[in-house]
Amino acid sequence: MRALFFTPHFPKHHSIKKIHQNIFCLGIGGNMGDCFRTFKNLALWFEKNPRFMLISTSPIYQNPAFGFEKQPDFYNATLLIATKESLNFVFHLIFYLERKFKRPRKRPFKNSPRTLDIDLLFFNDKKIKYPHLKLPHPYWNQRESVIIPLLLQNLNYKE
Repeated sequence: MRALFFTPHFPKHHSIKKIHQNIFCLGIGGNMGDCFRTFKNLALWFEKNPRFMLISTSPIYQNPAFGFEKQPDFYNATLLIATKESLNFVFHLIFYLERKFKRPRKRPFKNSPRTLDIDLLFFNDKKIKYPHLKLPHPYWNQRESVIIPLLLQNLNYKE
């Protein structure tokens, strides 16, 4: 099943302040627990943290699991965020936030169910290929769970 959900926090849009020099995009997903609440709390975390400015969010997109398909559907969304922080800071923050929202770092198996998955899709226009980090995210344009939220976020975003 594929569906779109519009909530008070998804989609949301703000103007960019000039003090934030870096803009990054996160892809978020989950299929365990209350994903809508997790996504809302993640968005609120960014809104309340003075180091970040949540520029916009996409609607939440429901789609079937891929890889390991015998699990609940996933909910996915994208967030566009501005910051003065470095790429390294943001990269490490992602692991902290996944754990904060109850995702264990060790997965039982690849593509297993999870409360929150955060992927760094873009950071400014950087192109990086390290063993632990590739930017832009190497599969962003092959995943419906990223493409559709990004398209809808861009269609709805008015600066």
